[in-house]
Amino acid sequence: MDERQFQKIYDATKKQLWSYIMRVSGDPALADDILQDTYIRFLQSEGSALEESKMKPYLFTVATNLLRDHWRKAKRKRAWLIDHVEEEKQMPDRSGLRYDVEEAFRHLTPQQRSLTWLAYVEGYEHREIAKMLNVREKSVKVLLFRAKGRLIEVFKKLGISQEITV
Repeated sequence: MDERQFQKIYDATKKQLWSYIMRVSGDPALADDILQDTYIRFLQSEGSALEESKMKPYLFTVATNLLRDHWRKAKRKRAWLIDHVEEEKQMPDRSGLRYDVEEAFRHLTPQQRSLTWLAYVEGYEHREIAKMLNVREKSVKVLLFRAKGRLIEVFKKLGISQEITV
């Protein structure tokens, strides 16, 4: 793959891929890092040899796997800190802040965020999502149903009472 071909793919996918990573992670700096690592892995792997229609799903799969790796590392680091730090810092009071959909999205599990984003924002089909997230195709429908239910539950807890259609 030459530079011109890569630039074309990069321009066509960067915005959507960054938005996905940002919404799933909730951290713009992490989204920037994961995005960069995704394209590096893409160039270093067989992804750059795929036909053009399969490159975008491949990029989402790589980004999802990098997010999982990040969370696994963070989980191990937190466990170590809890074992080695005497007092945990208290979380700041957030009761005065205005909650919105983005805040509600943070209450979903990483898998629920990924499923919701890929299905309803990116518009992927269940079989494509199953492949990207390494789950069975039949499970995607059930997992999406649960994610939507959880999101509606969170909206209600946050006082967002208008009828919600996801």
